[in-house]
Amino acid sequence: MSSTTLENINTPDYWNAVYRREWESGAPVSGDYSRDYGPIHEAVINLIPDGGHVLDIACGPGVLCRKIKQQRPACRVMGIDFSEYTIARNLERDAELGIEYRPIDVRRDLASLPGQFDVVTMCEILEHLDDPEAVVAAAIGQLKMGGRFIITCPHKDEIPDPEHVRMWDHDELFHLLARYGETVSFTHFPPPYFHIWMMGHVIKTTDGEEA
Repeated sequence: MSSTTLENINTPDYWNAVYRREWESGAPVSGDYSRDYGPIHEAVINLIPDGGHVLDIACGPGVLCRKIKQQRPACRVMGIDFSEYTIARNLERDAELGIEYRPIDVRRDLASLPGQFDVVTMCEILEHLDDPEAVVAAAIGQLKMGGRFIITCPHKDEIPDPEHVRMWDHDELFHLLARYGETVSFTHFPPPYFHIWMMGHVIKTTDGEEA
């Protein structure tokens, strides 16, 4: 996998500043928000049965959490992010929806969650992580056996972005997920986004320790 030698700028302070600017500009409630991934979110939601317990890791301003709760109202939805600023704003905005939000550093504190989720999602975070294998292992550790893990990220991110520290292609994502289930399924999304995006998902049948 490709990686950079530069310092990873993805810190709580960095993302608190990013989200503060976005919230203060009104972008998350504008109806034309750059972090609303449209058909990618719809593909994720189509894999979520109503009535399950869903964890959205690195939820940011809660776009996917809100869509899940609105389209799957019987689901219990938890969104976590290491930006305390956006978690606080999400709680204000979504108080009536009953979404649970928690400020959690997803890089090291996922084990503090209660576990036994039916679905765990990690959307647009994989490419930001220094140790993605460890974070994915911890995320799948929050999933009950037979639950579904869903991940989305750019495919072969060829556009320079200081927030992105690793590039991922189909084979690399397959090998990351294959240790946890018998079948890894993929959907690829062409532009209008920056470049081709991909979604991989797997039903958990093992904790991966023997892989």
